[in-house]
Amino acid sequence: MKILKISKYMMICVAVVALVSCKKDFLTQQPNDRITTDNFYQTEADAIAAVNSIYSPLTSLYNYMWQVGDIMSDDTDTGGGGGGDGATELELDNFTLNSFNADIGNYWGQCYQGIQRANIAIEKIPNIPAVSDAIRKRSLGEAYFLRGFYYYSLVRLFGDVPLYTNSITLDDARTISRSPKAEVYAQVIKDLKQAETLLPNTYTGDDKGRATAGAAKGILAGVYLTLGNKADAAAKSLEVINDASKYGYDLWANYGDNFKLENENGKESVFEVQYRSGGAQFTFYGAGNVLNTFMGPRAQNVVQSSGYGFSIPTLSLFNAYERTNPADSSTIIDKRRLPSMWIPGDKFVSGALNYTQPASLIGSPNGFNTKKWFVPVTNVTGDNGGWTSAKNIQVMRYSEILLIYAEAAGPVLGKQYIDRVRARAGLPPLATGLNDADYLTAIYHERRIEFAFEMHRWFDLLRNPDPNYFINVMKAAGKSNIAEKHRYMPIPQGERDINPNLTQNPGY
Repeated sequence: MKILKISKYMMICVAVVALVSCKKDFLTQQPNDRITTDNFYQTEADAIAAVNSIYSPLTSLYNYMWQVGDIMSDDTDTGGGGGGDGATELELDNFTLNSFNADIGNYWGQCYQGIQRANIAIEKIPNIPAVSDAIRKRSLGEAYFLRGFYYYSLVRLFGDVPLYTNSITLDDARTISRSPKAEVYAQVIKDLKQAETLLPNTYTGDDKGRATAGAAKGILAGVYLTLGNKADAAAKSLEVINDASKYGYDLWANYGDNFKLENENGKESVFEVQYRSGGAQFTFYGAGNVLNTFMGPRAQNVVQSSGYGFSIPTLSLFNAYERTNPADSSTIIDKRRLPSMWIPGDKFVSGALNYTQPASLIGSPNGFNTKKWFVPVTNVTGDNGGWTSAKNIQVMRYSEILLIYAEAAGPVLGKQYIDRVRARAGLPPLATGLNDADYLTAIYHERRIEFAFEMHRWFDLLRNPDPNYFINVMKAAGKSNIAEKHRYMPIPQGERDINPNLTQNPGY
């Protein structure tokens, strides 16, 4: 299912009323020809439409997420056409950003748009008169799940952020101060726990792709791991593993099957952002995924809109793929390389398209490109141009559940689960008897390769038990500007101009 495909009922006015509420006085009559938060929530269709609108900001959020999760890490560099091309991305890549960085501002805005919509839905849906108990329960579960997820996205990137669980006015938004990150994480955990009790285990038909109880548990396990709470991370991820059949989870036998259009919302999907090909919109805020165009090999016309060549895989990442001869890249045995990244000599044939990856490209001197979100130019139903690929972005896959448990449970209990992920990649089991430090290194290596270009790497670097880990890794990658202040991004200046009660993170 594409949630956006079932969201034709999701009207722009729903989005607008989710952002503001109006002050009324006795001289102002309520317009009878407009939909407001007071007159909209009347039917079951209204409840579903309201919840669909909470999902909507995810599409733009994840059209930006690679700029944080990948480019800020040691996995990719900006690429593009050189010079000033991708100026805001270069600021992130080189750690020269300040509070005016537009990408960071957009990230903040999309999260709070989703939060406001979720707050209104949570307030209004319990009182809708004409809605079945099943849809009321499910809709509330989705709203709690999404609110928790948006706050999780914010607190990981910014630290202390404004926290509110009620709908607010524009006047309110100009005064709310930042809450300590511990309080934000507590709310994230509370919301996800609530969601797992309300959401169904699976969906059928056009509803496939909505948040499930398994997704709430899986994201919650990731939250616990981020906080260093290994006991709860292990317990929650094991709940999912033990009930995998109930949620319909399993690994695809072929790693690359995860990223085929026909397998979206498939058996390895825990939660993914839903996209559809919307038709020449050229916007990060449309229904389509922009990654195919932005990451396609530059000017090679193997993807729609030519290909821009952004988010270039680093030599460090390429060298991390296991091989039989460390000095010879042709001996790579890890099956995850081919579906994940283009390297010189890779071929793709489809109809009239007969493509071979060049030895180098503008912005990519090693001839590397991100391939995981690739839809060929010949597949116009998957991408009909203008930054509108239909390919979904996986937020969490079942393999991550296995690796969360493997990490949290430790080598004695967890090794079999990392070995299962490695076996799918054509790799041997980890050596037995690893000490805790070497085992954690192996886990980090496995996550880096398994989730390459899935926007996890930066957040993994930050959550390492060694507080200097992200600094040391990025300095080793040649990013000399990296500093402790970059653990959190600057609070967007545009928000601080509106709200003087928003303090800035140290160093910005």
